[in-house]
Amino acid sequence: MRKQALAAALFASGVVIGLGSSKTIHAQVPAYATTQILKTDLQNLPGQEVLLFTSEWQPGFRLPWHMHPNGHEFTYVIEGEQTFEIEGVGTKIVRAGEVLYTPPNTAHYGRNATDRISKTLVVRIKDKDKPLMTEVTR
Repeated sequence: MRKQALAAALFASGVVIGLGSSKTIHAQVPAYATTQILKTDLQNLPGQEVLLFTSEWQPGFRLPWHMHPNGHEFTYVIEGEQTFEIEGVGTKIVRAGEVLYTPPNTAHYGRNATDRISKTLVVRIKDKDKPLMTEVTR
């Protein structure tokens, strides 16, 4: 009787461990992960703030069309490359070590059109009372 109870307990433990492992093994990596690393007022420019973000883009990920109301954006590609579509400019490919400037109120989107992860550092200077971004319908 004890052997059967022990065998049942071991079996049940195995099932629980197996189910937990299955979720871990099949967990999806987010297509886009961004972390704000700085937000501060600009003392010599009243009403302005600067924000810094790091981002990791999985292959194939694409942001929607958007703009930054009265906000300047500088995108530095740390690793991989990014493809940007910018209204009035066209397609720009930015590789590791390069920077792209997007002026305020300019519709654009970025994507990782490669088969490798891409990493960026983004600097935004904007009006404190404006949203970080607004989607643009196409």
